[in-house]
Amino acid sequence: MALFSAKYRYDDPTLTAPAPGAALINDVGLVVSVPGIGPKTGGRHAGIPLAIGPVHTRIFRPHDRIEMTLPNTQLLLWTAPFETAAFRAGYQGSLAKREGWHWLNWTIAEHIAHDLEVETTERAESGDITPVVADGSPLVVVPCGAVKSAVASPAGEMYRSGYHRLGLKAARALTSPESIRILSALHGLLALDRMVEPYDLRMGSPGSITADALEAQAIDQGLFDHRNVVVLGGRSYTRIAQSVWPNARTPLAGTRGIGDQQHRLARIAECGAQALT
Repeated sequence: MALFSAKYRYDDPTLTAPAPGAALINDVGLVVSVPGIGPKTGGRHAGIPLAIGPVHTRIFRPHDRIEMTLPNTQLLLWTAPFETAAFRAGYQGSLAKREGWHWLNWTIAEHIAHDLEVETTERAESGDITPVVADGSPLVVVPCGAVKSAVASPAGEMYRSGYHRLGLKAARALTSPESIRILSALHGLLALDRMVEPYDLRMGSPGSITADALEAQAIDQGLFDHRNVVVLGGRSYTRIAQSVWPNARTPLAGTRGIGDQQHRLARIAECGAQALT
């Protein structure tokens, strides 16, 4: 980075987190690739974002003056200014676990998903969007997320990733809150008001919910015979959900990645059930 000196500074002594999203990425002016993605010679890509798209971002690498395009799922915001400020303020612990900083380790894709969620919310509040709820109040299943609150929270507030929040927004455009379940890798089917402690477990890992246990939960919650089920998740979640509801609709099937999934979720959030036809 000899030809480039980052100009962004963060010096808020209260460590108040700025809002995530594309605007912050442009303000900071530097992104890096996720671990494992980088030049053949080793290391990671680092560059100035030239154009942030819905799926890809064009960056300029100052050290060798090369432009390249990478998927948003492979890029992270440069967070050194925030972590340096936390160190100078004497903050101990992970900044990402501090209130308001849940986005610190987000990929650019998650920042874009956050922007989509905010835009959809603002349009709904202004009356530009009229959600269309499908007849029969579908049961909508939304996957959990890796980014979680640091403290016990209702399931509807536990998961903090932009992808998950966009999924919840889409679910609310399809049905009532009482007919939404979060599919947790650890706990299975969670109502939005169910209190949950933070945990770290991926779907399919040892100790995660099994198909038999999920079926038992569906029976206990009176959901097993539901004929109108929508699963707003990727393959690992739709697979186990369809073991309980074989005819469940999976609007994200056939997508080409997280960016494509986010766009489908955003469309559902805007158009409701019409986006499923």
